[in-house]
Amino acid sequence: MRRPTGGPMRLLPILAATLALLLAACTSVTSTVEGYSTIPEGIAPKTVHIAPGEGMSGESLAWQSNAQALAAQLARRGYTSVARGEARLLARFSYSTAAPETERYPVRVPVRGITGYETQETSPGVFRTVPIRGIIGYRTRYETRVVYPRQLRITMRDARSGAPVFETSALSRDTCDQTPRVIALMLGAALKSFPKAQSGRVTLSEDQSC
Repeated sequence: MRRPTGGPMRLLPILAATLALLLAACTSVTSTVEGYSTIPEGIAPKTVHIAPGEGMSGESLAWQSNAQALAAQLARRGYTSVARGEARLLARFSYSTAAPETERYPVRVPVRGITGYETQETSPGVFRTVPIRGIIGYRTRYETRVVYPRQLRITMRDARSGAPVFETSALSRDTCDQTPRVIALMLGAALKSFPKAQSGRVTLSEDQSC
């Protein structure tokens, strides 16, 4: 016969391990976004021509691949990528990846101890009290990781007036070394509210791990 007084604490390590496995199964990127937009509501046609921005080469296969990711994001929002002569919006797209950096970050480490007691019946009519051990608190230790600073920028002009109508930039520092995958998530963050502007920190994830 048992009367546990601290049993639920035993579940915490299991829950923490399950959460860690779920997080490891996906790629998550947090972008700091700053955007401005004067694109009129109901603009028509919803067509965009994407060209290389400053420092970019349209002949680069890497740029072409990431430009396709940009076109896909715009398509999800109802905008079609077309030739320059057919476009209502003229977009310039650029991105860059800085050299990897090593940074220190805090980690919460569980401290185990006695969380309660339970009474056990060792034989008929004979009981004893035994301690229940589990997590009683946390301490902080510091570890290191390699991060990859990246940024991108998108500007758009109205093809009819030539006026600038949209600007956005996104910055990220993440541990994924696969630039195309990260750029795709950063584009999703930068265009989250398109054609309206988006600003602030935006976290997006995909199911595959990096």
